[in-house]
Amino acid sequence: MAGSSSLPQGGLTTTWVVDQIENGTASVEIDGTATIMMPIVVLPRGTKEGDVLRVTIAHDPLEQARRLAQSAAQVSKGGSGGKGNITL
Repeated sequence: MAGSSSLPQGGLTTTWVVDQIENGTASVEIDGTATIMMPIVVLPRGTKEGDVLRVTIAHDPLEQARRLAQSAAQVSKGGSGGKGNITL
């Protein structure tokens, strides 16, 4: 995660193949079993059709704890007064 000083714990690494890119949206095959659509902005810069990506998804408990503490501090200060979202 951007700005995180901790390293994600554990995780799952998958292989993504970019099947098609059109109008800012990519069709991505995940491990040859499922295809999903996603905005191209979440993929590495310069990604093009046919590229193979290694993706690791992992929990980051230290970052989660930091964000929960930040949210709790915001709420204790009065939060948004019920007029908007609390920024995590």
